[in-house]
Amino acid sequence: MTAPSSSATSTSVREVTSAPEILTSSAMPIQDIPAHPPKPVKPSHPEVANSGPPAKKPADDAKPKKPSHSGSHWAMTYSPYTPSGLCKASSDVASDVASIAAKGFSSIRLYSTDCSGLTNVATAAQSHNLNLILGVYISASGISAARPQIEEIVSWAANNGHWKGVEMIVVGNEAVFNNFASATELASFVSEARSAFKSGGYDGPVTLTETVDILSKHAEVLCPASDIAAANIHAFFNGQVTASGAGAFVASQLELLAETCPGKEVYNLETGWPSKGSKNGVAIPGSWEQRIAVEGIRKMAGGKSTFFSFVDDEWKEEGEWGVERSWGCGQLFD
Repeated sequence: MTAPSSSATSTSVREVTSAPEILTSSAMPIQDIPAHPPKPVKPSHPEVANSGPPAKKPADDAKPKKPSHSGSHWAMTYSPYTPSGLCKASSDVASDVASIAAKGFSSIRLYSTDCSGLTNVATAAQSHNLNLILGVYISASGISAARPQIEEIVSWAANNGHWKGVEMIVVGNEAVFNNFASATELASFVSEARSAFKSGGYDGPVTLTETVDILSKHAEVLCPASDIAAANIHAFFNGQVTASGAGAFVASQLELLAETCPGKEVYNLETGWPSKGSKNGVAIPGSWEQRIAVEGIRKMAGGKSTFFSFVDDEWKEEGEWGVERSWGCGQLFD
């Protein structure tokens, strides 16, 4: 997933967690491009002290609810793939989304528009009063290959008649960290996407998400490009944080993010702990450890955190430490 950090105060780093290509049919496998491109080796990054015409505007009651920052769990990530990597049937997606809503989450995060996610997930989410965190996924194919997703989202909203429930739109998921785009290229693409969404009638936040160390390193470019400051924060990849320390680690990283992008609301768009795999320093995977870590994150930063992921991603390669498939944590919220 990532190279381990060599410093106890280093920010967490990880690889992309979404499927790497855009799918349009349930018969299309996602293995055409590897789920995990070669991992760049990241040097340790020490922490700073402490992460056409416009459509008709929807009515106020159509706007998404703001996350409750004091709540225990704000959002859950969701990828609509079967264990073998095919697109899930709409009925299965509806069942999954209903389960996420029943567990008390207020929002659901999508990484891309593939597998009819805008239709299947959004329809189910709206029926259960869940907000949407939409995504424009940037793969190894680069920004040019991601542009059609912008058009797809705008067309979906136009056909839907509104942007009801869209809480934010995230352009890229660790695209700079994975060397899929430079910081300057990503910032420019976020601006391009924001303009397209605004022209289509959307007036909510548009952002990007990277690890906190990448955001710190490129703060002058990436922070101004984002309406809010968002990062993926994984204590496991620090290597010197135990499961019991995950909550405090995430909270401290959010504080660092606020210092990195001053004046902006901060959000943790991906967090959790693996239930299987090999240890990374003092970070040990396991079902018990996952439960302890997730509970700590819920208590200390859950109201601003998106938990990763609803179920294990069995379609992925196991990756470094053998943990890539084993982040499913939905069962911990029953």
